[in-house]
Amino acid sequence: MKFVIEDPRKGSKLAGIFCHLKPFTDNVVIYFKPKGLYIQCMDDSHCALFECNLDKSWFTSYSFDEEDDMSSISVNIGMLYKVLNAREDSQTLELILNKQHEDKVLINFTGGNMGKYFELPLINIDNELLNTDSIQDTDIDLTIESKTFCDLINQLMIFDEKLTLTFNEEKIDMKSSGNDGSMKVDMKIDDIKEYAIAENTTLIQSYSLKYIHLMCQFNKLAHEISMGFSNSRPMTMRYDLRDDSYVLIHLAPKAEEDD
Repeated sequence: MKFVIEDPRKGSKLAGIFCHLKPFTDNVVIYFKPKGLYIQCMDDSHCALFECNLDKSWFTSYSFDEEDDMSSISVNIGMLYKVLNAREDSQTLELILNKQHEDKVLINFTGGNMGKYFELPLINIDNELLNTDSIQDTDIDLTIESKTFCDLINQLMIFDEKLTLTFNEEKIDMKSSGNDGSMKVDMKIDDIKEYAIAENTTLIQSYSLKYIHLMCQFNKLAHEISMGFSNSRPMTMRYDLRDDSYVLIHLAPKAEEDD
């Protein structure tokens, strides 16, 4: 198993994915499939579910043992990010798994002024893949510029406990509240690139603002964010990376007893 990334922007995006995933969990299982790389993990409190799919076309080259349906490795996210962040823009990234190093993953940076070669130990993690198809069937869908939405979340973090979203046909209200006060934003439909809601529908959902803020840290991956909402079901936040690749995060709404 081996993949190669020559595009410096994609190398930086891969490092950024693991950088911003670290607040969710310490270790991760990376699955290698014939069609590409896949990650699924839940945060330690089981409030958020993270998914990442990198289609094989996203890489400069992607080789996979066709005798296997899927293989996987488990690594420490913090160490993996530190290694990936050591790459210079002019260097090609290679990640290699082979039978000669079954307990390690090899990461090489070639080109530039000097080559850099790393070996990371693999760890054991029990992880069961969840079927998320039903979560993605949402009642309200919207697409907005990443910077616009994340700037609003940064301001709402002044009162960093709960974010309540109210959706109707005319606008979206965003309200953050905590012990020290509250802030409300009226977002007009004209400020949103795409918005789909059923006629005469009103939906009110509350989420942990801390988690929304963490989800927004991935905003440099894509110019736009696509989000979906349903009554009493997890919200979804999706960053499209092109080439059938994406980062997708699901967040459960706050229970009434938490309000």
